[in-house]
Amino acid sequence: MTSLLPAPGRPAARELLMTPGRRIILLLGVPVSLALLVWTCYAIISKSAQGSYTVSYSPVRISGGLAMNVYGGDVTLQGGVTPSAAQFTGTGTVWYGLTYSGQRPALATAQTASGTRINFGCPDYNCALSSTVGVPPQVPVTVTSNGGNITATGISDATLQTGGGNLTVDGLTGNVSLNTDANPNGPDGSGGNISGTAAAQSITADTGGGSIDLQLSTPPANLNVTTEGGNVTLQLPGGYSYHVDNVPMSPSQAEEYGPSQPSTITVNTSSSSHYHITVNADGGAVTID
Repeated sequence: MTSLLPAPGRPAARELLMTPGRRIILLLGVPVSLALLVWTCYAIISKSAQGSYTVSYSPVRISGGLAMNVYGGDVTLQGGVTPSAAQFTGTGTVWYGLTYSGQRPALATAQTASGTRINFGCPDYNCALSSTVGVPPQVPVTVTSNGGNITATGISDATLQTGGGNLTVDGLTGNVSLNTDANPNGPDGSGGNISGTAAAQSITADTGGGSIDLQLSTPPANLNVTTEGGNVTLQLPGGYSYHVDNVPMSPSQAEEYGPSQPSTITVNTSSSSHYHITVNADGGAVTID
């Protein structure tokens, strides 16, 4: 029998009350979600906008000393070339990012009383130039790169600094300063490694945590290395005595970084030696042989 009674109605949906806690969650959640969405889109666009292209500037003849400043990128220095062939090639690869904005990076050069000055700059500090330089014999060189790797062969009197990249040297002579610390003025650095060979009389090598591995063919008058925790390996010529200062960690350093790594010093040592070696590894392993 068919019922003539009206069908029972569905219960009304329960209204979600906006409590103070839910209002706070809503106020905080929406901006955070939007920020994450914007950041994800920016990362995708930035990655797709990055690229590289080859550039070629007019060759720059190197005369007198060389002072070179590259905001970023790898630099290769080849010493001992004939003066007629000594030049900055002006070719390389420029890497750029989202802020490149179509403006071509600039290469500025000048001949000064002290020699040749080369400066490579980016419009928005977001590009890098990888380049090669031929250097005449006995020409002092100063190169600064904010993060790229530097390779130097056959240079005399060199000051090489890269903010976090690696330094590779071969046959450097005279007075040599090598620095890879990305944060030289901060309490905790972070830098690349220093490695290679040298026949220099005075060497200063400093990393912000990277290792130092140097082989010397002549005994240095002064060799001062600092690693802020990186390992140190020094191979010195035999038949000489060396005045070695292996600086111990301070109590505060030991508390922060933990106990020191082992040290192995097998060269002949003498406090009266004219060849002075100072090692400050801040707890890194030290090997001198």
